[in-house]
Amino acid sequence: MKFENQKETLTVSCSDLANSSFQCCNLSEIKMNDVNLTGMNISDANLSELVIDGAQWGGAHFLYIGYGNPSQPDLEHNNKPVQFSNCNIHQGIFRDCNLTNVKLENCDISGLVINGVNIENLIKQYVSIEQK
Repeated sequence: MKFENQKETLTVSCSDLANSSFQCCNLSEIKMNDVNLTGMNISDANLSELVIDGAQWGGAHFLYIGYGNPSQPDLEHNNKPVQFSNCNIHQGIFRDCNLTNVKLENCDISGLVINGVNIENLIKQYVSIEQK
């Protein structure tokens, strides 16, 4: 099946679309439930307001993710913060990322290491100094 240059509402249920390709498509407001996206590759995409709920993501790799097109700063999604809630990032690695003004709220930071510094131990040292 092939759709080209058409604006259609499509409902797909209980289908195997493995190895399908979507090029230059508007998939805004698409809803997916009980889907297998293993090995899915998304590139050059606007993921503003994307919600992923109840998913497994072992081995997921996020590269070159930002806040939109800097040449279009007025876009409403460019300034909205990215949020992670109730996520397991155990043994995850953030490499060469801009974490300016990131907030960790109610997070288990045991073993958290930033540039070789164990943050849990650093906080314990700070608390003991403050208590003196």
